[in-house]
Parts: sequence; C-alpha cells; structure tokens
Amino acid sequence: MKREQITRRTLLSTAAGAVAAGAVVTLPGFAHAAADERLTDYASHTAEGRTVTVTTVTGQRLRITAYGDQMVRVRAVRSGENFFADTRYEMVEPRNHTALGGSLSLADTADTLELRTGASDGLRVVLRKKPLRLEFYARSNGALLAKEDATRAITWSGTNPTVVTEAFVTPPADERFLKGGHGTLGRSPRIDRTGDTVSHNYAQPGLPNPENQAPAIVPLYLSSRGYGVFFNTTFDTTFSFGGGDGYQFLADGHDAGGVRPQMDYFLINGPRFGQLLDRYTQLTGRPRLPQMSVFGLHLSDKNFPTVSDQNWWREKITTHRAAGFPFDHQVNDNRWREGSGSWSGSWFDFSDSRWPDPAGYRKWAVDNGVTVTLDYNRNNSNEMAGWVGGPPPGYSFAESDLRNVRENNAVPDWSNPDARAWVWQVFWDKALNPSLDYPGDALWIDETDDLHEIPYTARTADGRTWAEGRNAYFLNLHKGVGEEGWDPDGPGHIGSGKRPWTWSRGATAGQQRYGHYWTGDIEQTYEEMRAQIRGMQTAGLGGFPFANIDGGGFGHGGTVSDAFYRNWPVAWSSLSPIWRPHSSASTASHGKAASRWPLDQSAQAQADFRRYGQLRYSLMPYIYTLAHEAAATGMPMARAMVLHYQDRTQAYSHDLQYLWGPSLLVAPLTSDGGGTQNVWLPAGARWYDYWTDAEHTGSDSRDLACTTRTGETPLFVKAGAILPKYPYAQSTAYLSKYRLEMDVYAGADGAFELVEDDGVSEAYRTSGKKSVTRLTFTDSSTRVVIAHPRGTYDGAPGERRYLVRFHGLDAPVGMRVNGGSTLPAFTSEAAVLLSDRGTGCVWDAEKRVLSVITGEIPVAGSGVAATVEPSGAAFPSVGGATVYQAENARLDSAFVIDTRHPGYTGTGYADCTGTSATGSTVTWTVTVGTAGQKQLGVRYANGGTSDRPMDIDVNGTRRATLALPPTGGWDDWATASFTTDLPRGDGVSVRAVLKQTQSANIDSLSVQ
Repeated sequence: MKREQITRRTLLSTAAGAVAAGAVVTLPGFAHAAADERLTDYASHTAEGRTVTVTTVTGQRLRITAYGDQMVRVRAVRSGENFFADTRYEMVEPRNHTALGGSLSLADTADTLELRTGASDGLRVVLRKKPLRLEFYARSNGALLAKEDATRAITWSGTNPTVVTEAFVTPPADERFLKGGHGTLGRSPRIDRTGDTVSHNYAQPGLPNPENQAPAIVPLYLSSRGYGVFFNTTFDTTFSFGGGDGYQFLADGHDAGGVRPQMDYFLINGPRFGQLLDRYTQLTGRPRLPQMSVFGLHLSDKNFPTVSDQNWWREKITTHRAAGFPFDHQVNDNRWREGSGSWSGSWFDFSDSRWPDPAGYRKWAVDNGVTVTLDYNRNNSNEMAGWVGGPPPGYSFAESDLRNVRENNAVPDWSNPDARAWVWQVFWDKALNPSLDYPGDALWIDETDDLHEIPYTARTADGRTWAEGRNAYFLNLHKGVGEEGWDPDGPGHIGSGKRPWTWSRGATAGQQRYGHYWTGDIEQTYEEMRAQIRGMQTAGLGGFPFANIDGGGFGHGGTVSDAFYRNWPVAWSSLSPIWRPHSSASTASHGKAASRWPLDQSAQAQADFRRYGQLRYSLMPYIYTLAHEAAATGMPMARAMVLHYQDRTQAYSHDLQYLWGPSLLVAPLTSDGGGTQNVWLPAGARWYDYWTDAEHTGSDSRDLACTTRTGETPLFVKAGAILPKYPYAQSTAYLSKYRLEMDVYAGADGAFELVEDDGVSEAYRTSGKKSVTRLTFTDSSTRVVIAHPRGTYDGAPGERRYLVRFHGLDAPVGMRVNGGSTLPAFTSEAAVLLSDRGTGCVWDAEKRVLSVITGEIPVAGSGVAATVEPSGAAFPSVGGATVYQAENARLDSAFVIDTRHPGYTGTGYADCTGTSATGSTVTWTVTVGTAGQKQLGVRYANGGTSDRPMDIDVNGTRRATLALPPTGGWDDWATASFTTDLPRGDGVSVRAVLKQTQSANIDSLSVQ
C-alpha cells in the first residue's frame, strides 16, 4: 500500500487492527488540506469565576477553566459554534464540573495573557496573542510542559470539517509517554509509547471476531515531564507521541453528519505519575471497590458445557475445597440460563431443569463462603422479558443500521434510558431482587463490543451519530446497571448493602466508577500472555486498577501444556488483581486436560495451585489494602515500574515485570522453565527472593539473571517491606482477623497502613466504617510498632494476637512485647500457639527468619497496641513440642481439608465429612530423635454434644483411646494428651482411628 494512497479512515481502521494484534502503529503524517483552520489572533477576552474565554479576530473562541488547583480544561470552537454542555460526555463525573472548584488569576500584557491556578505548585498557562497559542508550565519549578507554535496548534480539518487536532511542538528527546487503556483484546505492545501513534477506540468496521473485542477506551496519556492530558470526547481519537507524526492528538467525526468534534481536553499537573492518576480519577470517578470475595479465586463452568448445573457446582466446589484449594467466586457461563443453556438461545432467567432450586443453592453458597456471577449475552436480549425492538419507543436502532451486525434482532441502544431501565428490571426480576433469595452477587455482560458494523451515520436514541456515541457504549451500559440500577437505596434497587461487581467486554473512561471489564476471548499463548501483562499495566494507567483477564487465555477450544497451565492460570494469574482461570475448551471432547480446575490437572500443577492459593489468601490483607488504595486514589494494584521509578530509564523498558503494590516485584514467567530470565531490581534497595529469602542488591546498570523453574514466578520483596497477612483460609469469608501476621524485611525502615472493613457493603465510604492500622518498622533497632486502629466497622475483632516475622537477620536475639520479659523460644509457630502462654518466638536458621507471637491484645484504644523489639538478652534455649499438622497428614476418604472454623494452627484442619465410618483414619509420620517416653497431644474441636472418641496407634499398635469430649463449639479448640514410648526414627507412624461414625475436627498432633 503506497503511503500517499492511505485515507484517514483507512488509517484509523489500520491503527485499531494493528493495536489489536499487539503491533506498533506508525501512521503517515497528518497532512492538512488547504482548508485547514487554526486559531487566529487574539481580539478580546472575558473572565468569569474560574473561566477565561478568549475570542479571536475571526470569531473563534478558546476557553480555559480551572478544575481545582492542578487541572485546567481547554476548549476551542470555530466561529458560530457553541461550546458543548459540560455534561455532554459523562466520562468526567458530572458533579465534578462544579464540585472541583478552582480559581484562575489573570495577567494581561500587550503580547500575552497569563493564567495561574490557585496553588503555588499548580499550573501557569501562557496565551500568546499573535497568533493565539498555548503554553503550559509547572508553577513549582517553572518547567515548560507543552506548548504550541505558529504551525503546531489547534486545527480544524477534513471534510465539513470533522477532524479537530491539538498539536504541540516536538517534545524533548528525553520525554517519555504512557498511554492509558489499550486496544482491542486487552493487548499492549509496550508501556512506553514514545514515537508511536496510538488509536484506542471501539473497533473499526471490518475487523473479524474476536479481533474487535474488549478495547479499553481511555483518551488519556501521561508524560514523564510531569503532566497528563485527558481528551474529553467520545469521537474516535488518535494520539501521536513524536516520531513521523509529531506530537499531537485528534478527534475524527468520520464525516458522519450531526455535530462535529470539538477540541476539549484537560491538562493535569503532577509531577509524579501517581499524582496524575489520583487527579485523573478524581475527575472521572474513583474506581469502584468490589467485595473482598472478588479478590479470591474465580472458576467457571465453561469447560463443562454438557454437564454443569446447580448440583454439579455444589459437588465441584466441595471436592475442590476438600483437596485444600481455595475458592470464592463462581462464574456461571450460560448453563444456568433458561432455554438452551448455551451462548445463543438462552436468556437471563434460572433454568427450571438445570437450576430448579436457586434459593436453596444460595443458602448453600452463603453457608460455604461462595459468591456468584450471572452472565448476560447481548445477543439474547430479544429472548428476555419485555424486550421491544426498533428505535424509540423500542430499545434498539433502526433496522437499516443493523444489517451487517451479528444477531441484529437483539441490539440494545444503551444511550436510551428506557433500554437501560429495561435490562435492569430483567436483572432484578429474574435474579437480584432480595425477596427471591437467589444467588447473584455480580453481573458478567457479554457481546457488547461487536457492533462495529453499525454505520457511523446511524443515530442513537440520544440524537447523536454512532460516530460520536459508539465509544460511550460501554459507559452508558454501566451507568444503567450501576448508577441507575444497582446503587440507589430504595425499592427495585440493591443499594449500599452490597457492592456490585459488573464486568463487560470493553470499557470507556469513567466507567470505572460504576463497574469493570475483562479483556475478551484472548489467545492461549506466551505471546498473548506478554501482551496481557503489558495491557494489565496500561489499564491501570487509565484508571482501571482491577485487571480481569481469562487466566491462561480463552483460546479457540484447544488445550494447553502442563507448563503453560502452571505459569499462567496458576502463577501469574494469582499475582494479578483478579484470579480467574478460564478457557473455551470442552471436557466433553478433550477430557480433563480442557479444564482450568486444578484437580483436573497434574499432581505438580495441583501442588503449584495450593502454593499460590495459600500465598494469595494469606496476603489478602495486603491485597485488599491495595484495592482500597486503588479505589481511593486510582493507584493500580499491579503497577508499571514507572509508577515508582518515573525518573529511571530502565522503568520504561522493563514492562514484563511490575510492582504488586509498594513492596512486591513480580516478573511472570512467559516461557517454559529451565532458562534464564532477566529481572531489573532497582538500585538503592536490597531485594529478597520471596521463595528463598536470598538477598540481592538492586542495580540500575545490570539485570539479575534468574534461573527459571516451571510454575515459579520470580517474586521479590523490597527491604523495609511490611506484608500483612491472615492465617490461610479457603474463602475470604473464612479469613480470621483475630490473628494479624506481618512479614518484615530488614535492610530499611518501612511502614504500611492496613485497611479493613466488612468486605461486602458500601459502609466504608458512605459512613466511614473501616479501620486503618499503622504498622512501622525501624531497621536499626529491629523494632515493629503496631498502632491501635483508627476507626472500626461491623464485625471487627475485639482482641488480636500479632505474629511478626523478621526476615534477613544475621542471628536470633531475645525478643519482648510491650517492654515485657524475654519471650521463650519454641520449635515452630504452631508450638508457640499450643503452649500454655501462647506467646513466644521461633528462629528459622535456614531462612534467617525470626518469628515473634504476642498474646491477645485489645484492638480498641489509642496510640500503640504492641511494640515488638529486642529485649537485650540472648536468644533463649528452644523448648516446646514438635507439631505435625493434620492437613499435611495422610487422610482417608472420611476426612477433607477445611478452614471455615478459625483457630487452627496451620493452613487448615481435617474435617469429618459426615459420611465417615468407624475405622477411618488420620495418619502422621513423625521424627523421633531419641527413643523414650513422649507426650503426644491431639488438638481438636468438637462442636457436638457428646464425645467423639479416637484410638491412637503407633506403628500399628494401639497406645491410647482419647475421648475428645465437646469443646463448646466448632471454633473452640482443646488438646487431648497422653504419654507413651516412641521408638527412634524418621518414619514413626502415629494414626488416629475413629471409633464411631462421627469425628471431631483435627488440627494437629504434637510430640514432646
């Protein structure tokens, strides 16, 4: 294709397709026709409040408005045009047009108008008068941010003209650009878009499925010079960041008739990227915080299209949990729906045959800590109750505009308030009305991105052309489901009692304040994985911090290798905002290999899944705090390196690694193990290998060459980090907040503010019901200080035990809590918890980790709850029992691993299933250093009303019978002990044998 033969419309289509494929878009220069119009000379100006409007000698108008102290809005119209109403585009949260306030001071000279925002570190805008041109400066240091000149300025061009461009002078050679959002299918070719031309819009006509899917349309970019630009239009946009196309951005009306695009953008001052995201999400709306369960494991029934129903789900989750895996969120993919139960021919209503008792299922789900997504496919809208086709008073478009659209008899026009009200009413009537008591905590809205064959000239219900309205399609949908449907308190709505989790295939800027999205039907290859890692980061740079990706890729019905499964659906997905393994392969045709569920995979894959499950769920207080920070400030959970290292060149090129919050560095393994992976550990800090505690010194001159192992994501912790944890549980609903753990990494001072709330309701933001606990570490004194929480919430613990692990110490020392005496030393953390005092310390010589466990301390109060520090004494002699956990024992079929009752000392306990029989066993293999008489203790809980006895055998010989009387409740634990002789050896078998059909829950065996 010759350069001079490419038309603008072809350019935009080519750009969208190339970005979808993960390629770099380089367009020919934006040549302007002879009729191009630029702003002419200054004639006059008016100032009103926080706005200054300038009129040129030819009647054009340029308007500058302050939005707070750190943002200015720039608008320009041609002679005879009126500025659009502030609320024409709802990407900006409508109330913010007044709520953000602001002020502009004005100085008028012969050659310039100079405007300043109110803050001394705000913005200075210089308007040169002849011709009228803009310059932007940071007031804090006087640095030039961006400027126009005689030929690079606001320009109107094209037929009619329907293209409006803002062009700045060539940026400095060291200026780098980041583009928020991404093209179709969630893909980004790189984080640093300097020199690229980028178009992120609703897919262009002609793109085949799935290449048209799931754009994140965020007309925002960030500059390393400390500013950002948000282009406030829903017309198609294209951004050029230097290179052959210069430095400019444009909106294109595609000659579609109707109103023409206007130049309307916000210049946002930083100077740090985090500040830019904070101010951008202040402007467009804070990301909506989901329920805590959404940060647990999601799995779907997609791989089981012929067998899944409500009984299948119950059995699948129960078996999965029994094997020790976590599970939180059930993703229903078609089969729950009435009709065919497949992608087409089924609709939003519970199937009488496959789901005959949704209310009964919801009771089971609540009892078992499971939340539920229900899916809606746009293409089945016509099958749903109350659907009215056609344009208003119908809910769709004109028939003539839908000729080339798939399933064109089911195309809602979400710009129509009646269409939005209709779909919410269906959701409410068929599932979400609490009086039904049906499962339904989240909505998955599919097929919303495949209307790209609607002509640009088509009219939407709000009177706009499709050229103007298509990029707002996702935003309008989420407004209907969120603001108008879910959020109000009152009849017909859910209100603040439960947070929504609504995710569509595609996103528009501003949508984050209502709901979320996922990246569509992506490939299941390592190349795709790399594109998704980058896309996750650019989504975060665009105000969408809760990246939601099909773990392992959706694929096209095929299976993946064991190594790939372990590296992506297990390892990387578990270290991303939403852990949701998902694919299209069917077990009916490919067997278990098609499944994303771990029990259907290899033994090693299962071991990896348990490992990452325990990591993620124990880190939930850290992860959930990151989610709170994202909702409060827009700071992503998975952070591109540039967010913390903006001034380092390595941060712009190392975009296949990211920071998981402030303390963890993740470098996903994007190839089978056995090779070498280079990881940049930034200079100025020590870094710990999370898996081994090996220490590395950061460097900006060379990368760390990591030898890779399949299933083990390189994961590093920054010195000074404080990682808050809870004891592992198999559902976020089971997590016990009565023991707060924290891993502290020596080498630098550190602090962390832990945020907690009820995990479900909006009370944290509507009434301030949350707690913030400040944790601080002083490296020179090896001291951790735990403050009493600020604030509280429903269900907060009244007392807490704290467990502090100090990593990276050269040797153990005696420790104390709150100035008390030196704590005793034990063989393990479990041994401390089982001791009479329940407080003590443990030294792991191999990893150089010192653990300190406090007694129970009241949570309420002011000031310091606990100070953990050296006592000045030597580390004491080690005593206490050796503890063997029941979840690591050999369990027969009578027992499963469970975590629903807190107070266990490991990662769970052995729970009798209720179908056991006399003679069922739990068997431990223990090590005895010296033969002789030992005290053995079985820790158990019996919430029944009678004894549940067990015989205890040693190497097959009966040694004792333990009555295991009631403990008062299943959350109440006791230890039954006896004394017996044990032989010396590494393989001594201790077996507990049921004497009746019901058993106590078994936590551990202790030997002393």
